[in-house]
Amino acid sequence: MGDTKKPAVKVWDYRLYELERIAADALRGAERCVKGRRVDIERLILEKFRLKIETFVDLRRRWDTYAFIDTTGAVIFMDADLMNEARLEKKYRFTLAEELAHFLIHRHLFADCQTIEGRMKIEDLLDERTRAYMESNAKALASAILMPKTTVEPLVESLAGKLVDGEGHILVDQVVSALAGEYDVNFQAAKRRMINLGYRQRLNLDLQ
Repeated sequence: MGDTKKPAVKVWDYRLYELERIAADALRGAERCVKGRRVDIERLILEKFRLKIETFVDLRRRWDTYAFIDTTGAVIFMDADLMNEARLEKKYRFTLAEELAHFLIHRHLFADCQTIEGRMKIEDLLDERTRAYMESNAKALASAILMPKTTVEPLVESLAGKLVDGEGHILVDQVVSALAGEYDVNFQAAKRRMINLGYRQRLNLDLQ
């Protein structure tokens, strides 16, 4: 019987402090890509990293993914519906940031992929655990790029001092909603960012 074991593909599992450093490096020198607290992720990708963004019709329907990156051609392909639907703008922004994250920390893995078929073949070589932490790393890095630590932390501390109930308890959902609004991300992304920055322990917040 032939060996059906998948070949080993090395993917580094990054610590959160390493991802914070990579995010800070990604934003360094790109001040014009930030207006207020909002990171213009499209402009960052196009201007600093010189990647193109192109639509891919029916990408989600055909391949069960919203985006993929061709590192050889320096193109992020994005599902056309996601790219063009105004109501999905926050998801579009996070998906773009996630593909930039893959470019920054996984481009060696997808170095020879020029098609979605090639991308899926590479991912199929990964075991379930590796795929899980690869995606977790990309989402954490995307969050750190869209919500930079240097501006998030003072904002959270300020909000936590203002958004309290009559007994002085921090109104967690209101803090998360305010954070999401300031950075133009969805509620879950803002909550995950607070978890990654340790606010469960730092402020004893119930972040589930």
